[in-house]
Amino acid sequence: MPSSSGGPPRLRPRGEVPPRTQLRERAGALGVHPLLVHLLHARGITELSDQTQWLGAGLGQLRPPEAMAGFVAALDLLEQAWRKRWRVGVFGDYDVDGVTTATLLSTYLEALGLPVVVLTADRSHGYGFTPQDAEALVEARVDLVVTGDVGTSDIEALELLRARGVPVIVIDHHHVPTTEPPADAFINPHQPGCQFPFKGLCSAGVAFYLCAGLRTRLRRNSPAAFPDPRAWLDLVALATVCDMMPLREENRVLTRAGLRELNRRARPGVRALLQAAGIEENAVIDEETVGFKLGPRINAAGRLGPAEPALRLLRARTSAEAQPLAELLEALNTKRRRYSEETVGAALALVEADGRSSQRSALVVAQHGWLPGIVGIVAANLTEVYGRPAMVLAIDDVGIARGSVRGVPGVHLLACLERCAPLLQRFGGHREAAGVTLRAADIPELVEAFDEAVGTSARDDAEADEIVDCQLPLRLVDESLCAALTSLRPFGMAFEPPRFWVDRCRVETVRVLKEKHLLLTLGQGDVKREGIAFGQAGLGLQIGELVGCIFVPAIDRFRGEARLRLQVERLWRCSPEC
Repeated sequence: MPSSSGGPPRLRPRGEVPPRTQLRERAGALGVHPLLVHLLHARGITELSDQTQWLGAGLGQLRPPEAMAGFVAALDLLEQAWRKRWRVGVFGDYDVDGVTTATLLSTYLEALGLPVVVLTADRSHGYGFTPQDAEALVEARVDLVVTGDVGTSDIEALELLRARGVPVIVIDHHHVPTTEPPADAFINPHQPGCQFPFKGLCSAGVAFYLCAGLRTRLRRNSPAAFPDPRAWLDLVALATVCDMMPLREENRVLTRAGLRELNRRARPGVRALLQAAGIEENAVIDEETVGFKLGPRINAAGRLGPAEPALRLLRARTSAEAQPLAELLEALNTKRRRYSEETVGAALALVEADGRSSQRSALVVAQHGWLPGIVGIVAANLTEVYGRPAMVLAIDDVGIARGSVRGVPGVHLLACLERCAPLLQRFGGHREAAGVTLRAADIPELVEAFDEAVGTSARDDAEADEIVDCQLPLRLVDESLCAALTSLRPFGMAFEPPRFWVDRCRVETVRVLKEKHLLLTLGQGDVKREGIAFGQAGLGLQIGELVGCIFVPAIDRFRGEARLRLQVERLWRCSPEC
């Protein structure tokens, strides 16, 4: 949130960095801009060998996946399926990771010549892989089921398949309960006993490894040519970025390669979705395009109903097949935005109407008629506005509440929810985000229990600081610097984008856009830089005022033209003496 005009925020350096002389020496050894070395050190990447690998990040750096628990057992089943020409049922969750995992698995197995039945989750059936979904695959006469991004906690559906004699491979990355799922092969990096060193893979990443491992195995025993899974890495990049997985180690390698694949625009569904989203044909597809343009549109179907349109789009083989599906997702995303805005307004009103909300450590709001698919967006908005964990629940006609929880730094949501477990029918997710299901009658008790759990969890007051990398005068911000910063991409979770700050800049020009945003020119001496500050028009800046800001330099491209622009994340007024 933008600061008020009362003064600058409390700034804190991201991490320790060596003196400038050492930075310049290391930059010379690496052949890069010294600021890149500063940024790597601040993010804990300090050894020359690690920095060299980080800047290279090729597929050759991937570690062998056989150490994953359940990996070899899954390969055995898939090899058997290929040799016996089994009919394989693939089931994915309704979000980007689930849909891309289902697309990757189904289309790769089809490319191997296997018959495939592919389904995705439907929120109207409930969360995850339900007995209804399992029964549908049994009726489709599948010989093997592979789940993607679901299955870890879906005991009832898996037991149904076991009772029917259908083997199951579970591919997932969510919280692992104490009871291991009854699957013939269970691949989840978070399960006890998994020896694979990197735990941050999403389900699509695990699925890629599985397809690559299957190809390697088949090539050992057959002279036939098998499809190269690297052509599916665009799906892995989509899932890794949109599921907000840590962009380090394997994920950095996979995402960089996947972004290159996305920029080839080889997949008809991606091409059509980019066009529907208004992305120019020559525009670079980076992690921001994925996270803010492609991801919300792929998610829109599953938020409002069945995720099948998104699955069909990504599986489309021709532009003619993909185009109407992309237009449908665009329309669904527009509808999703409208519903989200209406529900955010209603949720804010409920918080303000609660006389105790200002004293609470966590917020819980619930309403009949809210769409379960957008409660995560609403929870994120409440967390941003109030700076506290928020749970938003949608109550259905039979008195079941399903919702999403979003957290803040320093609070482990799953640990807090475990303390509320007696009131919950089911829950799962990550440290920062989770989903819950419970009886509506238990909501009042949950409000107090969740508030107490968060209130007594450990917090670090330093996390209220604004984290910045370093001070950067405007004279040092130019196109060559932006090009250097691009070499560190992708930025995201666990590899945060750079944030610089500058003080005592004169407002040379200022204009309000759409009553919310500021387009301004900042000057230091003879140097002037244009900037855009989203959502900060309320500051009421005037020409001639002195301001400071936190910013990221970027090259904006529009209609074939490129311009240097500061993306201003926070503005504050400077007193003449500051």
